[in-house]
Amino acid sequence: MRVMKRGRCGIAGWLLPVVLMVPARASAVGQQAPPDTLRLTIDAAVQRALERSEEIQSARAQLDQAEARVTQARATGLPQIGTALNYSRAIRTVFDVEAPPPADTTRIPDAFDPARSPFDRYDILSELMTQDFMSGLFSGLPFGRRNTYVATLQLSQPLFTGGRISGTRDGARHFEAAATHRLAEAEADILLQVRVAYLNAVLARRLLGVAEESRRIAEAHLRQTEAFRSAGTASEFDLLRARVDFQNRDPAVVQADNLAQLAMLELKRLVNLPLDQPVALVSEFDPAVVAVDEAALRGLVADRPLLQAAREAVAVREAGLRVARSEWFPSVRLLGNFGFQAYPDNIAPPLSQWRGDWNVQLTVSWMPFDGFGRRGRIGEAQAQLRDAVVQRAQVEEGLEVELTGALGDYRTARAEIAARRETVDLARQTLDLAELRYRNGLATQLEVSDAALLLDQARVNEIQALHDIVKALAQLERLSGGRLKLLSGRDS
Repeated sequence: MRVMKRGRCGIAGWLLPVVLMVPARASAVGQQAPPDTLRLTIDAAVQRALERSEEIQSARAQLDQAEARVTQARATGLPQIGTALNYSRAIRTVFDVEAPPPADTTRIPDAFDPARSPFDRYDILSELMTQDFMSGLFSGLPFGRRNTYVATLQLSQPLFTGGRISGTRDGARHFEAAATHRLAEAEADILLQVRVAYLNAVLARRLLGVAEESRRIAEAHLRQTEAFRSAGTASEFDLLRARVDFQNRDPAVVQADNLAQLAMLELKRLVNLPLDQPVALVSEFDPAVVAVDEAALRGLVADRPLLQAAREAVAVREAGLRVARSEWFPSVRLLGNFGFQAYPDNIAPPLSQWRGDWNVQLTVSWMPFDGFGRRGRIGEAQAQLRDAVVQRAQVEEGLEVELTGALGDYRTARAEIAARRETVDLARQTLDLAELRYRNGLATQLEVSDAALLLDQARVNEIQALHDIVKALAQLERLSGGRLKLLSGRDS
């Protein structure tokens, strides 16, 4: 109370810290809006922010990446089919030699002449076969052919990988679930930021109304004192005091108006509105009617997306450990190769010249020793799992501590709000009575000023109480992951 008596500009000292904190309550702005004014509800503001938020877009991109990882992980266990068509043109080969001379058919009888020795007849037959028969036998083979076509179709199917495929799939699915929960957390952050900014702007307007009402009362009292002074029933001291009291109200009004404009600009920034767009806030909020189901709240906190994301992170690390340990086991893979080859004399081979070459392979591979690299990868996966478990425990403990503190703040603020409102009613009655006594000559100017100060302080204290309960409700709503809507307003 001594602070307030130092001057009416002390009201601004009360308004500034209140407005800079989380806002208290929303109420309809009772000013006549221009025709182009945007009537913005709290739900419409939230929707605009969700559609334009860069944080939401980033979280959705991460979710898309996680879904792509799931698709890639599933592909590791499915058959892989590949095809290829290869054409080669031989410019010069090792088979490019002069053609052998034609076989001497006149020597055929000599090869069967009984008069010749067996060795002579063998030599003659060998020479004849080399010159004629063998050259015709290999004429259709690919050696030295100018045009070569090779078409292949390969099928690969893993049969056993020691758990690598299943571990990769599980890790990708848990990673996708964690990304989904992080998106929910990002949306909850945006929701709370916009609702708090909305209520902050409405609160700033209400504080401006308090300052303007205080100036109006001071002006009315100044006019009354001037009339009393003219009638000779008030002293010069009373008149001077009334003038000083009225003039001290102007800085508080200017400061409150600046703070209201800043709060509105912050809201426009969050919902991506032009800064020069006129806006009328039309949602109302009465914290007296807000009831919190603590049992339901605790259930929502235990199932909060942030905690779910931490649990999914542990599952991802568990799957990663399985993948690392799978390297101890051999891998079995089935391969099927289906090929066709052609060696035409011309560029385009006819279908009759294509030759099939099909085979199936069963491959077993195992690396019993890789220079302790496998051991290092398993150790890294185990350390990452322990870190994820610790982080999950920290999130659980932190949420429990925050919930206990937020519930205590909510109970305190709800008990205080009724008392603050009753105090405002009493202070208003006190001021009315002081003004009545002053008009009847039963009270002094000092008593009226003190009563006005009491009313100002009571009204600011009421807004402070509103701030406290909305701050507590905001904490509870955020702890629930945004699923418990406590700050939503009613459209007027």
